[in-house]
Amino acid sequence: MSITDKLNPVEFSDGSNQDLTTILKGEISAKEAYDQVMSQVDDSPEIERLKSMKKDHEEAVEFWKKQSRVKGNVPTSSSSIWGTIVKSFVGTSKILGDEKALEALKRGEEHGLSIYKDMLKSDLISDLQKVEITNRFIPNQKKHIESVNALIKLQ
Repeated sequence: MSITDKLNPVEFSDGSNQDLTTILKGEISAKEAYDQVMSQVDDSPEIERLKSMKKDHEEAVEFWKKQSRVKGNVPTSSSSIWGTIVKSFVGTSKILGDEKALEALKRGEEHGLSIYKDMLKSDLISDLQKVEITNRFIPNQKKHIESVNALIKLQ
């Protein structure tokens, strides 16, 4: 069973706070996954690329936290079960080597891309959020997938 099988597509029927919490937890877990993989990969150019991708996820975390506050909610600071699954998957991949760890990152990025695309279909996501998803987050996810693919080919 792959990580994407364990992390089902997001259901957007429980209200926009649920949507924001889901994507926020996903972005927090992505940030944590990059930390894990960076501790495994010791090649300098790879580290710099990974740091750049992690920074994109940190910025996404801050955006979604702000959006949650705007709605009057207290944003989560934990990836909760989502993060536990990702940590387990990446941790297992790390044991198998850099390539498997990078493949785990790629799967996470692909899953994130799928979530963002699903969010665009939700009536509970604001126009501002949809603009950010379209102009920043989806392009970042695609760029991350391409970058991780390039790193995998270097292995």
